[in-house]
Amino acid sequence: MNITNKLEVLFMTLIGLLVFGCTIEDGKDLNGPETVSISEGVSRPELPQVVSGILADMRDRLNTQEDVISVVGRDYWRHQSSDPRWTGDLMTGVLDDNAFYLTTPYAARYAVVKECNLLLEGLENTTTDFSDTEKAAIRGFANTIKAHQLLTVLNMLYQNGIRTDVADPDNLGSFEGYDSALTTIIGLLNSAATDLAAGGDVSPNTMGVSYLEFNRAITARAAAYQGNYSLVLSALDESFMDFAGDMYLGAYHRFSAAGSDELNQLFFALNSTGANARIAHPDFVNSAEAGDSRLDKAVLRTDGPLNIAGLTPGTHDVYIYESSTDPVAIIRNEELILLYAEANMVDNPGEAEMAINVVRDAAGLDPVLPGTVDEDRLLYERRYSLFAEGHRWIDLRRFNKLDELVLDRAGDNRVTQFPIPQNEGQ
Repeated sequence: MNITNKLEVLFMTLIGLLVFGCTIEDGKDLNGPETVSISEGVSRPELPQVVSGILADMRDRLNTQEDVISVVGRDYWRHQSSDPRWTGDLMTGVLDDNAFYLTTPYAARYAVVKECNLLLEGLENTTTDFSDTEKAAIRGFANTIKAHQLLTVLNMLYQNGIRTDVADPDNLGSFEGYDSALTTIIGLLNSAATDLAAGGDVSPNTMGVSYLEFNRAITARAAAYQGNYSLVLSALDESFMDFAGDMYLGAYHRFSAAGSDELNQLFFALNSTGANARIAHPDFVNSAEAGDSRLDKAVLRTDGPLNIAGLTPGTHDVYIYESSTDPVAIIRNEELILLYAEANMVDNPGEAEMAINVVRDAAGLDPVLPGTVDEDRLLYERRYSLFAEGHRWIDLRRFNKLDELVLDRAGDNRVTQFPIPQNEGQ
């Protein structure tokens, strides 16, 4: 069995998280023959397959994850006739701690964390003559991906906290609160950056930017959540941020129709029916500035509005991805420029205006008036620049503006955070 297949078996084993929480019980042995060659010593020929497996598994349940965050953030409505919870639980705020919209992305992200931990364990135990530089590159890669996955889970559970120490399934760390977990994640990213600076990229890298640039970009995002704007700026200096560059420059998940690879499940054809559709929230369409080309991410339905679940008939489809093999951004230049604006907004407003105007120019808009860059301006630009990429709910929450989310029907409510999964035993 090759290493890619071993990681697939590992992932299926870790789907036990859906039933058993983070503990692996009832005969599920993560030290069994499926994973022993990884954890007991990764070899040079195995390494690129392990790295490829980790990158591939980062995509698992990505569609569910993005849909969940976008629905609670009122970026769009998700219609699926076979499952009314998209327009029920997630919009009424009555959340089930054992429902797919929580447990599947939760388990998928921790599966990748486990794979990273196995790689780190295998590096410690290897008899292969990796140089110190190579070891640093491997450690830096594994810890960067692990930190990113943990940050994704933390964004969902927020003040409920997460487990950051899950290396030993028989001795799991306790839940860390939001602030503590965020500090742990940033510490992991900073440590990984030191390794990547010394070791460079491990192969393969299909993201589109170096692993160090990706690390510093994610660090800037996490530091903004923490309100640590000096770290935001220093991390951006080492990232791929480019004021003269394309807004879509960045790190991406890749998809293809080849072999056993995965398709982009965030793609739906235009005029999709209620069986499976993503409908741009009317407020996104109606609140845009005239001439804002970012509104092109919502396309008018030529087959007519979709009327489901007592919601105002939806007139526009979400149309960010035009095929099932389009890549999905993990983090890109446009977000980094907006993080630069945010970090400078109070202490260096001229720089903030410059950055905002770079983004607005790319969107076909006039510059802002001098002295007008504030939280509302920042949140407008982030809303339209990062539409349906999983940011608005997090942004409004961290700026204490969740009450700005539109309530579409009587009985709807705003979600602040997701519960700890039922089988975590908390």
